Amino acid sequence: MMLAAYLHGTPGRLPFVGHFRSARSNDALSFAAAGRVDARGDISVAFRGARTLESTLLGVKLADCADRHGLLQALWDAITAVDGFDLGREGGADLVVLLVVRDSEGTGIAGAGLGGVWDWSEGELNPVVTNEHPLLNGPGRPEQLPGVLTLDIQSDTLVAVAHDHPVPTLQRTDLARLCGVSP
Repeated sequence: MMLAAYLHGTPGRLPFVGHFRSARSNDALSFAAAGRVDARGDISVAFRGARTLESTLLGVKLADCADRHGLLQALWDAITAVDGFDLGREGGADLVVLLVVRDSEGTGIAGAGLGGVWDWSEGELNPVVTNEHPLLNGPGRPEQLPGVLTLDIQSDTLVAVAHDHPVPTLQRTDLARLCGVSP
């Protein structure tokens, strides 16, 4: 099954301003990403920033990566190489992103600006990262490679909330819709 990453929408009238998702796989590696940029900015600028990040992530060459750690490095390198001007009025300082990478040895997650991460399997939500975990940090493009959390579970779908999300936990009811997934 293909990896999927989702970011819960921001409560309010326009919950998905600046949201993006991206995923790719080959025979050896997979990644999924979900996030937002310039979520409180101009809608058209946020849209362009989000599409820039989607295309940037899709441009990462999986064949050039030896394993999930190399892939994660390549994804972060791609994100940090984007000109801040292309990421809205804060230049990417407000970036929230969940990155999920997998190879034959396991699955790892990393991110910026996250407030919690859950596994979403068989209609159930199970916390993966909550409270004071080091993976939960402030927004923005990292100055150095963030750590990776290797998962003890086999998870194909992960859902995150942003660091500033007012609800510290998720509910299954309408979760797909609240993450911008069309039926």
